Amino acid sequence: MTSYMGLLPAGVLLVGALVLLVGGTFARLRAYVAGASVAIGLLSALLYGYIAWAFPKPQSTFFGMVWVGGVYSLLGLFAGVIAAIGLAFAARTLAEKPEGWEAFPLTLLLLVALSLLPASNHLLLAVVAVETVSLGSYVLVGLSWQNRLAPEAAVKYFLLSAVGFAILLFGLSYLYGLTGTLYLHHLWAVRWTAWHGHPLFSLAAAMIAIGLLFKLSVFPFHWWAPDVYGGATPSYAGLVVALGKLNAAFLGGLLLHYMEVPSSWLGAFAVIAAASSLYGNLSALGQTSLQRLLGYSSVAHGSYILLALVSGPEGRLQAWAYALVYGLMSVLAFGLIGLKPEPLNEKALRGLGYRHPAYALALALTLASLSGMPPLAGFFAKYGLFVAAFRAGHGLAALIALVGALIGYAYYWRPIAWLYQSGEGVTARAPVLALGALLLVVLGLLPSLLWGWLDYLYGIAGFFLPRP
Repeated sequence: MTSYMGLLPAGVLLVGALVLLVGGTFARLRAYVAGASVAIGLLSALLYGYIAWAFPKPQSTFFGMVWVGGVYSLLGLFAGVIAAIGLAFAARTLAEKPEGWEAFPLTLLLLVALSLLPASNHLLLAVVAVETVSLGSYVLVGLSWQNRLAPEAAVKYFLLSAVGFAILLFGLSYLYGLTGTLYLHHLWAVRWTAWHGHPLFSLAAAMIAIGLLFKLSVFPFHWWAPDVYGGATPSYAGLVVALGKLNAAFLGGLLLHYMEVPSSWLGAFAVIAAASSLYGNLSALGQTSLQRLLGYSSVAHGSYILLALVSGPEGRLQAWAYALVYGLMSVLAFGLIGLKPEPLNEKALRGLGYRHPAYALALALTLASLSGMPPLAGFFAKYGLFVAAFRAGHGLAALIALVGALIGYAYYWRPIAWLYQSGEGVTARAPVLALGALLLVVLGLLPSLLWGWLDYLYGIAGFFLPRP
């Protein structure tokens, strides 16, 4: 019975999304879809939190295909909170431009898949969850037809992502051919050293790596990210960025936990992460549009996640924590941008700190956290993954990536300075939503709410166990 209780939050999300999809077809009920979606997302997060607290040791269900409880439910808790905040910002957009109500039940369905991904113990289930999140993201990007850039961004995202997923799927099929099993826990017992150097293993690992690098938008597979994230409606772009990074981090963490990749490969990925950090941060320096700046910065943040993923068990823990914090920062940053009637640039931002102090403070806190300024949550997220990378022996790559992170201070703090310079910025709306930025302060001052709980449950689930 306990194992089935662990699926209750996913069931709430699934049933709620289907009910809202049907209800939204009636014009009189459509006005309640947005608020109900936020409430369902928060309810599922509370249920996930209770299950993580009540059942810290994971249990398997559905023929051993899914783990429930423990760290898996905790990840569902934070993913649900992130999605609910993103939907709250999108609800404000929907109130002013009554189109795209389908985004709300669709996001709940994506949250079901995302919460099942890290809990998957079956390769086929993991693949279906990954691509479900991707397919829904294409729709979210192109959902607003009043935004002339959105359809182009959606088509570009769909075509390039389809190629990336095809390569990833081919790599996973070769992995199945090598091992003869789809259950991930069986991969733990495989003697991977016997396969190292074999052409088929090298081909499988290379194709899986390409697929993951694309989903993380890491250089040199990054070219789609600035156009997609910069072209989507801001509130939807925040959800796409957050769900996409969590999607890739969860899949990469699972595969690197169960597979034993040669150290030379891990070192090469660390070098790619370092190069991507420099490229993403340097490219963001020249951007004048804040939304496009965030699109380029996603390349750098993807590199930090990659660096953590290749840094052993501790690094994979930090990669998941960083993906959660970055997801929160993304929905806040893009959501706050979406509250403005015009694109946020230097002219639009000047003087907002005096005319709309609550809005400006929330935007400043979010950008400061993205830069890694203590004592905000972004600082502890970066600190944890860089420490893990140094301990794993990727010192030079971590140092280069750290230099890239320091470059990020220049373009993140430049808009903060504009907020408090003289000028007439555009009008801000709905400052009450800016209170969500306080979560970055709370997680920064009380990091045990995320890192302590995640570290404890991560160990109980066996992710720190040495290979047999």
